[in-house]
Amino acid sequence: MLVDHIRVVIENGTFSAEDAAFYIRELKKSLKNLTLKKVSMSRTDAYLDLRYSFNEIPLERIRRIPLKKLREERAVGN
Repeated sequence: MLVDHIRVVIENGTFSAEDAAFYIRELKKSLKNLTLKKVSMSRTDAYLDLRYSFNEIPLERIRRIPLKKLREERAVGN
């Protein structure tokens, strides 16, 4: 599927075009000067993996987003 001229691959789980567009918009906010080329999405019950690559540089970035709200008590930073 194409979302905003970005190739989106759904590897696991079910996504609507609106879901994919939401995550693409969120990625674009954090990637100021880079143009997304491809985004792969894989979903389980606990998390969503986003793998994405850019037009400008040959680099793939992997980001894992927890689907449940994080607790305020974290193991890191205490």
